[in-house]
Amino acid sequence: MSAADRGRWRPWLALALLAAGLAALFVLPLRSWLEALLARAQALGDAGAFLFAALFIPFCVLLLPGTTVTLFCGYAYGFWPTFPAVVLASNLGAELAFLLGRTLLRERVHGWICARPRLAAVERAVGAESMRLVFLLRLSPLIPFNVLNYLLGVTPIRFVPYALATFVGMLPGTALNCYAAATLGELGSALEGGRPFGALEWSLLALRLVATVLAIWFVGRRARAALRSTLTPETPGGP
Repeated sequence: MSAADRGRWRPWLALALLAAGLAALFVLPLRSWLEALLARAQALGDAGAFLFAALFIPFCVLLLPGTTVTLFCGYAYGFWPTFPAVVLASNLGAELAFLLGRTLLRERVHGWICARPRLAAVERAVGAESMRLVFLLRLSPLIPFNVLNYLLGVTPIRFVPYALATFVGMLPGTALNCYAAATLGELGSALEGGRPFGALEWSLLALRLVATVLAIWFVGRRARAALRSTLTPETPGGP
């Protein structure tokens, strides 16, 4: 199937998946299953956050969306201890995928990158000392998190600069996801008969969430601008 054919079928596939998800929501007892899972998770205490966050490691290797892990942990346990648990697990997963991309899967990853101009441009730009570029790539969603782990594995960057730039660059996005999930948990408790929120509490909650989103947006915007200036080759001048 050609790329054009895949492009035509993609909206229909997304619609079919959405319809299947809605059907499952009404046919299967998903709410009761989720409530039972949440109850078991919360019974584990704070240690449960680290246990469930460990799913981030295989998710990184298998290119699965780790945001689902963050949302579940944040909803079940709140911002603390979800934030340190997700930071630890996501960094371990990113480092494992990087090492696999550098060793066992190097040829396959390199061939996959060569067929994609944007990824190939990043591969060419990242040198052995490109810690700043990796940091910017982590701040900006130019390339999906899991894909970037493997891509950087075939570049010349060394492991320690990669790990440090990944750790620091992922902190803002991880904090936003954990905070958003924890906020959903607070709202769920309030709506299900817990301690009701007053007008001041609703206002402060909304204000904190909006301020966090704006801060992450501003950082991401600056990172994208810096990335464009780094990845766009300069036009050679001449007389």
